Amino acid sequence: MYDYHVNKKYSLIDESFQPGFNGKHFLSIELSPGSFSYCILDNDRFQYRVLESYEFDDSMGLEPQLNSIEGVVRNNDFLISGFERITLVYVSKHSVFIPSTLFDEQEKDTYLRFNHIVQDDDIICSEKLYNLDAYVIYPLPDILKQTFDNLFSEYRLRHFSTALIESVLYDVRYGGYQADIVLHIQNGHFEIVILNSGNLVFFNSFNYQSWDDLLYYLFYVMEQSGLAAESLNIMIVGKASLEADIYKNLKLYFQNIDLGSRSDLFKYHEVFDQIPHNYFYNLLNVNACG
Repeated sequence: MYDYHVNKKYSLIDESFQPGFNGKHFLSIELSPGSFSYCILDNDRFQYRVLESYEFDDSMGLEPQLNSIEGVVRNNDFLISGFERITLVYVSKHSVFIPSTLFDEQEKDTYLRFNHIVQDDDIICSEKLYNLDAYVIYPLPDILKQTFDNLFSEYRLRHFSTALIESVLYDVRYGGYQADIVLHIQNGHFEIVILNSGNLVFFNSFNYQSWDDLLYYLFYVMEQSGLAAESLNIMIVGKASLEADIYKNLKLYFQNIDLGSRSDLFKYHEVFDQIPHNYFYNLLNVNACG
């Protein structure tokens, strides 16, 4: 029996796309506090054809959340189909970055414990960010790994910062975007990415309860970095639209604000036009991140 305290927030499905397929399809999953989202890329067409997102009460603890997610997966005909590749994007603010020239796989536990408290049952993971030329190190709860090991015979694991930073660097260096600061906004947390000439100079995650909290952290980081609002290009990705309070408030301080767009490396079925193009930035970009 599974605990179904879950609300389906978005369901974008190409009606001509049927479950039970086997073939060249990539499944991408993003798991973050309070939400579980997935999308399916038809690799023959290089087109995204399905995206669904669920929200739940993250105060009930990790194990009940995972029980609910397991129920969603096992009762979703799309998710029990055959995939050529499956990628799990794990969202956690506990991470450290080490330049490739200094990284030692044997020392990743030491790197992480210097900055974060690590639980006894955590698995220490690392992966390379090629555009950044660095490694991200982060803890993964063992119970989470066990759950997804039981659900899927094989999958790739990616920290959300890998998809976020690699995609931002690609967009700014090769995609024609002008951005000095990128804000990645999610429910309850957001990330600030500061760039200088296409290179990353700052990345951090912050919790927030109101838009005032978000603005406070943003301007604090800007002050510490010596940045003036009137001279900056801001790009917003994640859960913010033209109608959102954060966008309206930022317009009071910044002249140049752009909502990020979808990668032109892929195609998107027309049902995806039901949501802003800057939504699900990590989920829809992770397939381009190696």
